[in-house]
Amino acid sequence: MAAVRPRASRPLAVLYTGGTFGMVPSAHGLVPNPRLRSEIEGLMAGVRRTDGQPIEWVYSETERAMDSAEMDCEALGRLADQLREIITRDDPRAVVVIHGSDTLAYSAAFAAFAVADLATPIVFTGAQLPIGFEGTDAIDNFSLAISAPDRQALQGVHIAFGGSVLPAVRATKRSAQSLRAFAAPRTLAAEPAGVDDRLAGALRRAAGAPAPRTGLVKVVPGVNAPQLVAAMNECPTGIVLECYGSGTAPAVSGGLADAIRAATGRGTVVLAVTQCEDGSVVLDRYAVGSALADAGAISAGDMTSEAALGKLGALARAGFAGAELRDHLGTNLIGERHG
Repeated sequence: MAAVRPRASRPLAVLYTGGTFGMVPSAHGLVPNPRLRSEIEGLMAGVRRTDGQPIEWVYSETERAMDSAEMDCEALGRLADQLREIITRDDPRAVVVIHGSDTLAYSAAFAAFAVADLATPIVFTGAQLPIGFEGTDAIDNFSLAISAPDRQALQGVHIAFGGSVLPAVRATKRSAQSLRAFAAPRTLAAEPAGVDDRLAGALRRAAGAPAPRTGLVKVVPGVNAPQLVAAMNECPTGIVLECYGSGTAPAVSGGLADAIRAATGRGTVVLAVTQCEDGSVVLDRYAVGSALADAGAISAGDMTSEAALGKLGALARAGFAGAELRDHLGTNLIGERHG
């Protein structure tokens, strides 16, 4: 039986995906630096363990460095698979992911569910200003990301940015300018159900599988059935419906209830979240919400839109559908939802 390597002696893994952190100027604006190893070597040169020894580390890159605005469902799946590969191959103490801030919360939330069977802490970070620029936050954010797993005994996936370490399943980007770009107004939900053997096995087997197309529709005055149907046709696996308040939408005047009923009858999931920063979806509070529920919409409780999309995509990719998928979506698995 192989000896278990003490955590303190295991390497730190760094995965570079692109984003502002490593961007360089071009004639058309900032673009991702395709390679960042030398810059990471410089940042790691002065880092020491508590015993004064240098930290062992390993470096990986995604297939290409990209502006995170270009992320799509397939890229989310590939990123989660690469994280699983790094953890299996290198047995790291933690993985730090350098990622663009625009879709960082979406990628981190998807990963939180897609690799929820793994115990290794994963910390996403990035920057509002590139490394090497005056006033850059890249160095501070990277330092926070590499120290947080040991200092805070993290479990699961987190975001280290602007002096805060936030659970990925509760975090959202709040500012395009402030160095404190992310916030988690909702705390982790207590007493999560966790990942049982069936779910863990399904997540492992999902590695390499095509990522399902999912999407988000925001309810606004004037939204109507044809708009919703178009989104659901493009995303047959499911959509997150960003509702008003406690889960209301123009069920009758906009025809949304009939559109949802037809789509859920074909197996499309409609997961209702609230646009509000605080509070939960309670579909039966108002008659229009009850109409959505009667049509087949599922309450997401107080999940963020990012967590709802990540959970729906990761679980559908793992092969869950029908009543079993609805069951998992309605359960607090890893602290993502109250209600």
